[in-house]
Amino acid sequence: MKKKIVLRVVAVICFILFTFMVIMGYDKIAKYNNSDVYRENAYVGGDAYNYIINGTYATAYFTLASGFFISGIICVVSEFMISVRDETIDERDDELPAL
Repeated sequence: MKKKIVLRVVAVICFILFTFMVIMGYDKIAKYNNSDVYRENAYVGGDAYNYIINGTYATAYFTLASGFFISGIICVVSEFMISVRDETIDERDDELPAL
């Protein structure tokens, strides 16, 4: 029972981190503005270099997001397999002959 709760908590954390990483990656791609005043996503003087740098950051965020998503799915499937195994074991106990 404790394993199922731990897996559920880890899955929820992974899905929250997945959402955060997708938002961060999208932010790097969509909110680029190279002006003299606003320089949040501008790193060097040229626009092309800044696009390359932001694209690399976005790729890293999306890669982390996919890792967290896959980890969350693995936790959900593992929790399901543990519950199926526990139900199967409970059913087998009922079928055992009396000694």
